[in-house]
Amino acid sequence: LRRPIVTTDHPRHRLPTLVALVVAGMIGSGVFTTSGYALEALGSPGPVLVAWAVGGGVALCGAVAYGALVARRPQSGGEYLYLARAVHPFAGFLAGVVSFTAGFSGPIALAALTCEQYLPVPLPSWVPERMVATLVVLVCGAAHAGFGRFATRAGTVIVAVKMLVILVLVAVGEFVIAGRPPVAAAATTAPSAGAFAATVTWIMFSYIGFNQAVYVAAEAVEPVRTVPRALVVGTLVTTATYLLLNDDFLRPAPYDVPAGRADVASRAALALAGPAFDTALRSLVALATFTSVASMMMTGPRITTCMAEDGVFPRWCGGEHGVRNSVLLHTTLAVLLVHQATILGLLGYLGVTLSLVSALTVATLRLPAAPPPYGIESAPSPRAAVAARVAASVYLVATLGFIGLLVRHEPRQLLGTAVTFASAGLIWLVLRRRI
Repeated sequence: LRRPIVTTDHPRHRLPTLVALVVAGMIGSGVFTTSGYALEALGSPGPVLVAWAVGGGVALCGAVAYGALVARRPQSGGEYLYLARAVHPFAGFLAGVVSFTAGFSGPIALAALTCEQYLPVPLPSWVPERMVATLVVLVCGAAHAGFGRFATRAGTVIVAVKMLVILVLVAVGEFVIAGRPPVAAAATTAPSAGAFAATVTWIMFSYIGFNQAVYVAAEAVEPVRTVPRALVVGTLVTTATYLLLNDDFLRPAPYDVPAGRADVASRAALALAGPAFDTALRSLVALATFTSVASMMMTGPRITTCMAEDGVFPRWCGGEHGVRNSVLLHTTLAVLLVHQATILGLLGYLGVTLSLVSALTVATLRLPAAPPPYGIESAPSPRAAVAARVAASVYLVATLGFIGLLVRHEPRQLLGTAVTFASAGLIWLVLRRRI
């Protein structure tokens, strides 16, 4: 695992592009679907908003910890790179398989399905179900496979427009809510620790994109400085946006209206200001999920390219055309998942699996760093080093604690993760000598 990573011809990313990448990777399908299920589990908006705030705090700690990892190894590859270099090639391979399936192809399919569900105009009856979701994946895949430089710049502009539209809609929602009498709370008992843990785990899927910029660290300008800043700024912006959006989603209507439904944002828009506002919000969600697909199409293939350069993935995913081939591979798997997955079925599995791998990655900060070129690029200040250690500890304890409570409350949630890990182990044993 001492082969250099091949540099691609993609542009050198600056701070605005990296922040946009983080925001686009986070604000996708999760925030527009999760709160309906969270409301059903917790019973009232207050605990749901607390769960979103807790998720944002945990994600911020993760962003600080990942920034320290980038300072150690400012290269593209994400969890695969960190675990393979610091622990063992199999640990990296396991993280790579999880990232390839649950980390990117699964969320791409989920975002595309949400994009189709929130289309602002009804589809003609002759359009097959999931056809729009399939087209979203294909368009984004083709754009990054054939027009990587243009797609990156266009994505930054689209994210800026998306955030502007979100702020306008949030302002309108808060104005409408302020002029209405409060809705009486339903009589509910306090949620159990297991239900709260399950909700935070679902919600963490919406925050898991806080690490998006690390996947293109080698393509960033001054990565040791810009990537950690992008992670923190993007996470703070996203957390504030999530809290404002959920305040709009959960306050305007009786709580049993959006509870247990994936289209919680649409239900809230109808209750706030009628069909016109619903159409505007649906347009926003479609734009947000489309940019989320585009963002993940940009970052995900860097993992498989890195794995190919290390000899633990097919060689045609490495080299000069490796990123393009990896984009096509992700596109193919995402299209297959679009026609097999459901939104609710993916939320728990993705939240547990990705949070667990992320926690294992952050834990490598406790291990000694290797010497350059794979080790520390520049020595952090004592204050930054302490902050990174504290953030990593909080992230580890919170993530593993919530997963433990969830498994105790709903043991079946761990089944999909266990199957994924076991499958990766079998693939490693069978294919390691053939690649």
